[in-house]
Amino acid sequence: MNLIRFVFGNPLKTENLASEKLTKIRALAIFSSDILSSVAYATEEILLALGAALAGTFSLQIAGIIVGLLIVIVASYWQTIEAYPNSGGAFVVAKENLGEFFGLIAGSALLIDYTLTVAVSLSAGANAIISAFPSMADHAVGICLSVLLLVVISNLRGARESATVLSIPTYFFIGLVLLMIGCGIFSSSALAKVSDQAVVVVGGVSKISSWLVFILVLRAFASGCSVLTGVDTIASGVTAFKNPQYRNAQITLLFMAILLAIMFLGITFLSHKYAIVPTKETTAISLIAQRVFGKGFLYYCVQFATACILFLAANTSFSGFPRLASILAKERYIPTRFAKLGDRLAFSNGIVFLAVMATFLILVFNGDSHSLIPLYSLGVFTSFTLSQAGMVKHWIRKRGANWIAKAALNVFGSISCLITLLIIVDSKFLQGAWIVVVLIPILFHVFRKINRRYLETNTELDLRNGRIGALILPMREAQPKVIVPVSRIHKGTLAALRFASSLSDDVKAVFVNIDSREVERLKLSWRAMNFPMPLVLLSSPYRSVVNPLLDFLYDQDERDPERGKAIVVMPSFVPGQFWQNVLHNQTAAILKTALLYRQKSSEQTRIIVEIPYQMKI
Repeated sequence: MNLIRFVFGNPLKTENLASEKLTKIRALAIFSSDILSSVAYATEEILLALGAALAGTFSLQIAGIIVGLLIVIVASYWQTIEAYPNSGGAFVVAKENLGEFFGLIAGSALLIDYTLTVAVSLSAGANAIISAFPSMADHAVGICLSVLLLVVISNLRGARESATVLSIPTYFFIGLVLLMIGCGIFSSSALAKVSDQAVVVVGGVSKISSWLVFILVLRAFASGCSVLTGVDTIASGVTAFKNPQYRNAQITLLFMAILLAIMFLGITFLSHKYAIVPTKETTAISLIAQRVFGKGFLYYCVQFATACILFLAANTSFSGFPRLASILAKERYIPTRFAKLGDRLAFSNGIVFLAVMATFLILVFNGDSHSLIPLYSLGVFTSFTLSQAGMVKHWIRKRGANWIAKAALNVFGSISCLITLLIIVDSKFLQGAWIVVVLIPILFHVFRKINRRYLETNTELDLRNGRIGALILPMREAQPKVIVPVSRIHKGTLAALRFASSLSDDVKAVFVNIDSREVERLKLSWRAMNFPMPLVLLSSPYRSVVNPLLDFLYDQDERDPERGKAIVVMPSFVPGQFWQNVLHNQTAAILKTALLYRQKSSEQTRIIVEIPYQMKI
């Protein structure tokens, strides 16, 4: 227990929740590490999609279009934050304005995207380390899982401590990238090489058909849009900010967008200037850092900072996924345990579940970010589209000051995101995006089925559905029939027999005979203890304990049926240490499960009472 408290920290009181709120500085680190870290691989994905022949011609134009799309999305979410200050994530906005169908589609897409974000960020961080130290190429999966464990522990300790861990590497990365961009822009060492490269590029482009160029440009655009994943996280986490919450969230969103645009355009410009051609072994940002700083101290600082922020970028999902899961749980679309805060005022169940799913992806794709990227962006642009469409309906319904201009902005944002989504689906479908296309409707139906089950449960338990009198009337004076399963005579058995005797004079102890030696020992003990209730011995030719006992219970139910079903009082013992459970056969738990889920249909419910005996060792 002391080790657990040392790792995860002491429990926090509910009133400490206010102190766990984030300032703008900390919130920028915890909510923006994902989107800011994406500059480390977004340009690279554009270059890889274009190829060496087209990279010098179209990379800057594609980056400029993506930044324009960023401006539209950020302006739209600025309005969303103000309209939904209690966290206006895509699920909430779409469900409230477009209905349950589109709300669940948005929620499904976001959960998938959050999971992919963790796997992509960790894999890209491992690639950054491997670029600096190629000898570690065979350890990508181990690196990813080791860092994932640290991120999970940090988040389970609470939001404030997670933000503290993230702040230093995030701002360290921002500072180094801005320094690299500044030094690279004003450096003239590679200008001659670039002019030579341009001649080769122009000659190469002229030999490629215009249709193929168009397809490659669309694929590059779809890959580069991975830089926009995470824009919505601030809108989904407004309640995590200190007061005034929505204003602080808007300011943080604006600074995040400015930094992202500068860093993304700067890295893309340098890749164009230095004619960077990344490979699977060496990332684009590593090649740029080598050209700008040489392979010295600052180069390794850039690689270290890149690896750190990519690893910690997974934290954005560990902030967004559990919060979205808690909202879905409150709406009864996923198990309600996801809505519960843990000891450290974090949504612990959501954090652990996300870690498990991310681990699965890392293992399946062997820690290769290039294989995961095609699955990326589709989910988030689905949620972008539905969120902005929902905001259009919101303004039409609410109206208010300047509602036409606000609705027009969201219309433009929704159409832009829809076009981008269609491009991503078309460009990446066969490369793996089909998996996300299939998963979204599957999750949708799972959510609906869970919700339907909760509604049926509430209806069954609702007092307004009648039959209350039979439940609140006192028990009849007739003695209930009580059955006590026993395996041998021990202190737990005595406690169960004593309790059973207090309920009724009609008590029977039952032993299932699967070992003749045990039968003789039990008979001797029973006679020696002089118990007042009879001992019933059941034969079991197939060595089953459960089936003979169930058959006996059904026979007892038929005896004097007006007295109801037989009550089962089960003795059990609880080991002093949790791990000691593996040393015992858990017969009581097996019997209890069988009694609960293998009952014959009846208007009555069998009463099962477990009498635990707590061991001292």
